[in-house]
Amino acid sequence: MQHKKNKIINIVASSIITILFLVTATLFYYPKPINNLFIIDKIIIEGSIKSNQNKIKKDVEEFSRYLIGLNSHDLKRILEENDWVKRTNIKKVFPSILIINIIENHPYAIYLDDGKSFLVDIDGEIITEINSDKYEDKLIFIRGEYSNLNLNKIIKDLNIIFSDLVNNIEELEYVEERRWNIKLKNNLIIKLPDEKIQKSLENLKKLFEDQKIMDSNIIEIDLRIHGRAAIKVLDGKVNYGLDEI
Repeated sequence: MQHKKNKIINIVASSIITILFLVTATLFYYPKPINNLFIIDKIIIEGSIKSNQNKIKKDVEEFSRYLIGLNSHDLKRILEENDWVKRTNIKKVFPSILIINIIENHPYAIYLDDGKSFLVDIDGEIITEINSDKYEDKLIFIRGEYSNLNLNKIIKDLNIIFSDLVNNIEELEYVEERRWNIKLKNNLIIKLPDEKIQKSLENLKKLFEDQKIMDSNIIEIDLRIHGRAAIKVLDGKVNYGLDEI
């Protein structure tokens, strides 16, 4: 009985090996007839609102017409170069369907560079070029060379330490490629240092909590020297008394 069972197992194993060998050989020597059985005839795009679906489909068609042999990693890299596309997930449904799930960027700020305007997300990644004069959504303006590359860190620090300030920011300027100036909607300028930014933001938050900064005539708070805040006012005298800076 055991001998008969082993014989059956050997036959099945040999059959599987033979089939795999024949399939591999066929794919190697006759790839086109096999590929033709798996031509992509339907591309389903999910999650696309602002991204260009026609461009995405064209990128797929130029990359490969077949599901067999389609390198999802390389295709993802190509598709994620499209405007608005942050990440993609690709699923093959044999024999002929390709499903592309798209996660789009969310505009966080407008990056100004050499007379051009670009939407950027919270990570500082450029989404697309825009005409800022015609763009209706109110976003933070970002200025300064390499400011978009350093946006993520300052926004993260602000959200962790002083999130209430973010809603009042009109502009962030990256100065001398090393530190930030913050311009608020009431035109108050806050000069941050190039080091120990978190500590400076903690001090700034305490200053705002203890004093009526937004209602005063203060036009500049300079935090570039650690441990002190230099205050500049509009008329030479602060409208509201400051206990100690």
